[in-house]
Amino acid sequence: MKDIPDLNDQLQLIAHASPTFPKQNRLVYSPAWTTAQQQLIQWALAGGLTVSVDDYGNVYADLVGKDDAKIVATGSHIDTVKDGGIFDGLYGVLAGINALIKLKQRYGQPQLSLRAISFSEEEGSRFPTTFSGSRYYVQKARLNNLVDANGIDFNEARQNAVQSLLALPQVNHQQPALPATFTELHIEQGPILEATHRQIGLVNRIVGQRRLLFTLIGKANHAGTTPPKFRHDAFQAALELINQFNQFATKLGPDFRFTIGHFVTFPNVANVIPGEVQFSVDFRHPNEERLKYFDRLLHKAAAQRTDSGIKLKIDYSSKTKPVKLASNLLRLNQTVAHHLNYSTMILASGAGHDSQIMGSSVPTAMIFVPSKAGISHTFTECTDQADLEAGFHVLTESLYQQAYLN
Repeated sequence: MKDIPDLNDQLQLIAHASPTFPKQNRLVYSPAWTTAQQQLIQWALAGGLTVSVDDYGNVYADLVGKDDAKIVATGSHIDTVKDGGIFDGLYGVLAGINALIKLKQRYGQPQLSLRAISFSEEEGSRFPTTFSGSRYYVQKARLNNLVDANGIDFNEARQNAVQSLLALPQVNHQQPALPATFTELHIEQGPILEATHRQIGLVNRIVGQRRLLFTLIGKANHAGTTPPKFRHDAFQAALELINQFNQFATKLGPDFRFTIGHFVTFPNVANVIPGEVQFSVDFRHPNEERLKYFDRLLHKAAAQRTDSGIKLKIDYSSKTKPVKLASNLLRLNQTVAHHLNYSTMILASGAGHDSQIMGSSVPTAMIFVPSKAGISHTFTECTDQADLEAGFHVLTESLYQQAYLN
């Protein structure tokens, strides 16, 4: 078996391969994304795993068991947000591949098959969609009529990237079946574990999330010669809506999350009245009825806007329901962590994850490790080496008990 770098070295090697290091920009189907997936494939093959790729560029590294009809799976996403960090997604992908290699070396063939997955896309950073990798795996959901900011078609980019992966030796083109269970190891992306001095988080549920894009079209005009009553200012109309949305959100309690993360004016010139504005609305809550209620409030406010000269368009880029994760897998992971002398706590995830999609179809668990200062979705995100190792050990032992002792 060829020499393979350890988990931390792998994280650093992929991170340093980024042309924008320390910022990570593995947007789905980009050259940086393709390079990272190819590297994962090479490490998996070197570790004696079987590798396949599906039509959406999800990479599957398998250790075939004596009963190959049942699969115990783990994994996460390979893509990043713009200017993201090292650990988000990639940590769980690499931990899964390394866990399978370690188990193969130590115990040989498992009773049930093991699978480590590198999902192609979760973040929604390049195209107006999220979780396209896990959605395709679970639902075989195909996407059409999507373009990125440069006008590149989703399916054109997808096909080119997938062909680059399939060009590697020993890589199969398959659409694999769903597993019996799925476990995702991930950084917390929040402050709770660090604040409570816990090493392992066991996720019991993931909040629902909706993400919308509002486009307001008014009339661009001269900033100095156009009196107020003759203006159709898209920025002012957007500001009016956002103020209302924020007032609605503050009344829904501390579990409600509301964010305007994207805001662009056109033509974005100092002496021109904005003729068009685009802004995103991201809102999350553990209760689906609360999400529906806030959604109705948004649309009602949009319909009652005061300037009739402003046209409005609303598009959804993401719509996921709250998911409860498998209690039996949570208990297993809790037992494993305690056996390994790691402190634990049960918590909900306020971030969306591929486990949200997987959990709608198969029993699913999530294991969190602390994020320093709760920081993520930025290149400054960090997790201590000891915590990375703790999560890896818990994941490996959990997979062992599921696949070898079953």
